[in-house]
Amino acid sequence: MRELRSIWALAVALALGMAACATTAPPVAGSAAAFDAAVASAQARCQCRLGVAARHVESGRSYEHNGAEEFEAASVIKIAVLTEAMAGVRDGSIDMSQRWNLTADNKADGSGTLLMLDPGLTPTWNDLTTLMIGPSDNTATNAWIARLGADRINARMAALGFPHIRLLGTLPPYSRREEDPSPWRGLRLGSITPREVAEWMAQVAQGRLLDRESSRKIFEYLDKDPSRLRIARRFPSEILWAGKSGTMSGTRNDSGILRTRKGRFVLVMLTAETKSVGVGPDHPAVLAIADLAKTIVDGWSAGLPDITGKPE
Repeated sequence: MRELRSIWALAVALALGMAACATTAPPVAGSAAAFDAAVASAQARCQCRLGVAARHVESGRSYEHNGAEEFEAASVIKIAVLTEAMAGVRDGSIDMSQRWNLTADNKADGSGTLLMLDPGLTPTWNDLTTLMIGPSDNTATNAWIARLGADRINARMAALGFPHIRLLGTLPPYSRREEDPSPWRGLRLGSITPREVAEWMAQVAQGRLLDRESSRKIFEYLDKDPSRLRIARRFPSEILWAGKSGTMSGTRNDSGILRTRKGRFVLVMLTAETKSVGVGPDHPAVLAIADLAKTIVDGWSAGLPDITGKPE
């Protein structure tokens, strides 16, 4: 009798377990659980630490993963330089039409156009800002850092409520490119968190950073020539993208504002300690960012009304 009872109890337990498994549904698209699953998949793909902050400006929806954790900024830190430059324009201390002289000594290594051009060129400070944000020109960036100073840039960010967006250094000069060890080894250009970069982008989108006119100018720089190879990769060209990306060893970052028929999506995706192997636009971390961004935007868009008129 005891054996029959044990068998009966086991059968009931198995049946209940099978029923529970049968009724367990996958996460609902657009839910935090669905995004958590997509983040886990992205991290496994790039073998990295991943930071995410996403916001839908019109509805106030938000999602974060490691939102308050600090990451190497790479070239995303250039948004802090841009902020202080625009603050100087606002208070009249900076004239963007003035010119700066390119020399062999002030060329920086790494990305950019100025590195390829002859000394003697005299771009305006407006030109340097355009080059710093769109093509992510390192020479232009160093020119601005030398003019403004890291302490001034970081003080501005802290005063605006972004104490974790911090410039930590400058780009190595081109003249040191052959040194051993490389000046790039161990370099920390800046430190950021997904949450604060997302808030910065949201304030730009809403005209609240510094003031409405400064926000408009900042947005125009973000919108001039942004890379569409990361967050915007899976979206058609009619979905507009303005943002700032960054790349260093082990780091693939992207951030910006996606404008769609469903409104504006602020998206920030940062990677660190990437162990996956790859180069260029098809690096596993880059593809992971692209697919995760599509999951978030599509998930939220399904439950959002269309906006009227052209996206801002």
